[in-house]
Amino acid sequence: MLLRDTGIILAIERRGETSLSAMFLGRASGKLRLLAKGVMSTRHPSRGALEPGNEVEVLYYQRDGQAASYLKEVALLGSPGAGRDSLPHMAANLAALELLNLVCVPRASIDSEVVDTAAAFLAAPPAADPLFLFLAFQIKLLAALGVSPDTLDCVRCGESPSDGIYSPRDGVSFCAEHRASVPEAVKLSPEIVAATGQCAEQSFDVLAREAVARGVRKELGRLVHWTYTYHVQGYHLPRSLTLIQ
Repeated sequence: MLLRDTGIILAIERRGETSLSAMFLGRASGKLRLLAKGVMSTRHPSRGALEPGNEVEVLYYQRDGQAASYLKEVALLGSPGAGRDSLPHMAANLAALELLNLVCVPRASIDSEVVDTAAAFLAAPPAADPLFLFLAFQIKLLAALGVSPDTLDCVRCGESPSDGIYSPRDGVSFCAEHRASVPEAVKLSPEIVAATGQCAEQSFDVLAREAVARGVRKELGRLVHWTYTYHVQGYHLPRSLTLIQ
C-alpha cells in the first residue's frame, strides 16, 4: 500500500553509488527511515530534494518484516531560509535537526505541531542572533511536546515570578517571596521572563529580527537545557552548537 505524508528530512546517509537512506519526520507517520533507490543518479527527477532541512512530500511503501520504508516519489515543498552562506545559521539549522532526531522516537505518533514548528524555524529568514532563534525553537518545541516551561506566574500565589526562580525539574516558577530550594534553579530576572515569553509567543519571522544580551541568552540557554534534561527522554546538547560557540 502506498502512503503519502509531508514532513522534514532530518538526516541522510549514502547507500551505494546512487541510493540514499533518509531519516524523515512526517506529520502523519512520525519518524521513519526511507530508502531512496537511484535518487543520486544525475537523471533522477528528485535529485537534490532529499537534503537535510528540506520540507518534502513523500509517497512511500513498506515491506513486511523490514524496518525501513521505500521511497517511490518525493516533491520539494521548501528549503531552509538561511544557512548556506553563514556558519552560525547553518549550525543552528543542524542543531534543530539533530535535536528532533534525538527526541522523536521512530514510528511513534507525534503531534503535527512538532513538524510545523520545525518547518517554520527552518523557513525563517537570516537571524540577527542565530543562537537566540534556536533557543526560541527549543522553547516552541517544548510546547509542541507538551512540556512548556511556565515562567508566567508563581505556582504558589499566581503573581509575576520576576526576581524569583524557575525550577526545571518541576517546570514551574516561584516569585521572590515564595522561592524554594530546587536543583538547577534559574534566577528569573525581568529580562529572562520577557525573553521566555517572547520566544513562546512571537513568530520566527519576528524573532529573527531580535537579539538579547549575552548574559540573558546564557541564562535562557540554562533554562532550556535543564528543562529538556528533566522532561524529554533521549535529549543531550546538540553537538552542532559547538560550531557557533
